[in-house]
Parts: sequence; C-alpha cells; structure tokens
Amino acid sequence: MTMLTLAFLLPFLGIAQQIDSPCNFLPYSIFKGASTQKPVLLNKLGTSPQFGEIAKHTGMGAYSHLKDVYKKNKKGSRKEIDDLLKALGFSGFYDPAFSAKNLIPEILPAGTTGWMGAYGHKYVWSTLGRPFETFKVYSKSGECFLYIMKKCGNAFYMPSYITPAAVLPAMACKSQTVTVSGEGQLSSGDVLNTSKTMEIIAVNNSAKGTRGLLLGSFPVAIRSTYDFNLKGSAQYSKSLPVCVLANSTPAALSISLPMNLNYVISKSEVKIGEGDKIYLNVDDKKYAALSKAFKSVAVAAANTSNLEVASKKITAAPASDFQASAANGTKCADQKINFLSKTQVIDGSVKSLTQDVTIIGVYKKAGKLVKGETAEKYLCLGNFQVPIKSAYEFNASAGSDVSQIFSVCSEDGLAKADQNVSIPVNLTYNFSKQDVVLGDYNKIYVPLTEKEYNALSKNYNRCCTEGGEGSCK
Repeated sequence: MTMLTLAFLLPFLGIAQQIDSPCNFLPYSIFKGASTQKPVLLNKLGTSPQFGEIAKHTGMGAYSHLKDVYKKNKKGSRKEIDDLLKALGFSGFYDPAFSAKNLIPEILPAGTTGWMGAYGHKYVWSTLGRPFETFKVYSKSGECFLYIMKKCGNAFYMPSYITPAAVLPAMACKSQTVTVSGEGQLSSGDVLNTSKTMEIIAVNNSAKGTRGLLLGSFPVAIRSTYDFNLKGSAQYSKSLPVCVLANSTPAALSISLPMNLNYVISKSEVKIGEGDKIYLNVDDKKYAALSKAFKSVAVAAANTSNLEVASKKITAAPASDFQASAANGTKCADQKINFLSKTQVIDGSVKSLTQDVTIIGVYKKAGKLVKGETAEKYLCLGNFQVPIKSAYEFNASAGSDVSQIFSVCSEDGLAKADQNVSIPVNLTYNFSKQDVVLGDYNKIYVPLTEKEYNALSKNYNRCCTEGGEGSCK
C-alpha cells in the first residue's frame, strides 16, 4: 500500500520534490505522468463510452458487466481489457487472481485530475467537475491502481509520484466526524373481497322479554379496504481516526444510507355482528309487522370474543460500533467500513365501527306479468346499525447498506480487514384507512316468498331502492 500513501501526499508536496513513480511507466498508454496541457473539465460522462455503463455500484456488478463486454468483444474491447490488466500484472481478464473482489466501489471527488479513457482507446487529460462513482482496480502486486468509471465504463488513471523520504511531511491520526443517515417511506393499500353465510335475526327487547325473528340465512358479501403507511429512519455518528497530514484537519463526512422498505399483510379478518349472526334491533311495531312473515327464533347470548392480532414484535440486527485498531505508525492503509441496517416489526390493528346497513326484501314473481310490471319486487325493511370489527396483521421490514473506504493509520501500511457497523432502524407505521362495506354498498337483499311479500307489503314499501322517495316504515 506504499503507492496509495504516496499518491495521497501528492496534493501537499511541491512538484520539484517529486519524481515519477514506477506506476507511471507501466506498459500501456494510460500509465504516464501529468500533462502540461489544460485538462478537459468533465461534468458528465457517457458521451464517449469505453466499456459501457455499469448498472450496479458493487464489485460483482462491475465484474459481471466487464465479463459480458469481454465476451461480446465489440470494437476490440476484449483486447483493451486484457491489455489494461496485463499492464497491472495479470495474465488477462480470466487470470484466477482477478475477480469481483478486485473491483472496489469508490467515489472520486470533484477536482480529481488524470487520464480518462474514451471510445477508440484514446486517453485524454481530464478533471472531474463533480464527484463520480468508480471502481478501483489494484495491480496484482498492490502497488499501483487505476479506476473504471461506473457511468461510462471508461478507464481512468491518476499519475502518481514518489517524494524523497527527507521531505515527506509527517502523518498523523486525527478524528473525522462521520455521519450516516437515511430515511424513506412507503404508502400502499388494498381491497379484500370475501363472503360469509350469516343468519339475519330481528331482535326486540320489550316488557315481554327478548324475542327474535329469523329473516333467513344468506351469504353476505364483505369488502374490507385499508391504506397503510410505513416510515423508516436511521442515523449513526462517529468520530473515526483517519490518516492525514499532521498539519491538516479532516472535514466532516456525511454518507447517505438508502432505505429499502417492505411490508406484507400476513392475516386479515372481519367480524360482523355476533359470530355468524347479524342482530337487527327493532321496536314493538316493527317486530309485529315482521312477525307476519317470519318465524320466531331463540336469541342466543351475545358473543363478546374479540379478534386477535400479533402483539408488537421488533427484531433488529444487534447494534455494533466501529472498533479502531491501535496504530502508532505514520503509514496509511485502506480500511473498508460496511454500514448495515436491518429491522423487522410484526404488529396489527383492530378497529371497531358501527355500519348503517339497509335490509331490502326481494320477491321475484313467476309467471305472466302485466304490462309495465317488473318481476323483481322490493320492500325496504329498514336501516339498522350493525357492529363490525376488522383486524389486520402485518410484517414490515427495513434494510439497507452502504460502504466507504477510509485511509487509517498503520504501522505496516497493509490494508486492514473490513469492518461491519450495524445501525438500528426506527420504524413507524399506521393504518390511515380501515373500512368495511357489507353486501351491495351496505345493502343486504333478503329473498322473500310470495306469501312473505304479501304479508310485509302492508307495512313496508320500496322507498330504499331505485332512488324512490318517501320514508321507510
């Protein structure tokens, strides 16, 4: 890692004190010293691609992309890749020592100057006008390196120099404040349609006691809807010891942590009335009118059982912190830190409401109809308040990761092992909508026989249907 240290020192040293490092003489045209010409300012990449845009900023993503480019060999790209890698000490792309681990994701800052590759295997003296995502590729010996730009796949090389030891400035470990933060939110919903066979019973509580009339047992359509919101946030701050010139102070660093959110409804349930029964409370007058068509039935005791959902459970990867190794040396070494977050919550929501439901009796006449007569005949049997409970159980999760390479103090200058830092995620959630609709938009149709229709038509009319006027009796 000696070359990495020397390249890091370059901006702080006078040109007269520097000599070209061996990396500037590797056997390929991109490896050379600085140009005296004014560099081209690059604010965007992709206008003259070399190996094409790499989709993912991961070592495996870059390796898979280059492998595909190598295989297709468009416009001599296979030889270009082999020549670059041979200059770095490999036998070529398929050298067993070259793999996805050799492609290290990194971000080059604005102002970085070097030789940028272009279509036609040309290399232009250039300066980056803004930060760009890249992949760092070390030589087989680890002494030299170049970059492959993510946006265009172009090779990029920064000339490196050697400064005589007598004029090397002192290095020091100093604290750099590193903040990692991220947040995200997810809003979604669904409509769930089911059907349940239920007994509809008119109940009258009077001086004569509790009485019931069975209107029948019918399949009742149930439509439950919900809107769900999920938010996740994570933050980590730490003062890390980094390797810098003794007379400089490292600036604070902010890293964005992408937040990936997901949820599934693992259980949904709706409870209407009491178990498999819908009780309709009626007064003495309505009970007397309904009793002309329907038979009495015993009213069972109310079922007070509640719907259940999972109690809140949150699981998260154990939080961990960066552990700095003790180093009194003045050499620099790369160390990759992986900032990881993963949290899961299992919870639910139970909502109680009272729905205004209209019961409509329907008689379908058979046989001959008179002119203008319809076969279906309706009677509105009343509007009733029906208790409803709905329950949803869900499994929500948040996960993310981002990596950064830091230059740390070292006695031997050898690269340090990667470290994983686990960051807890704060999850917040709510059901902003949780509604239930019964039957046909809260209308339940009860089939009637001709005898029942004739008996009820003396006390009820069809005012509830087809936009009719009048009040229901």
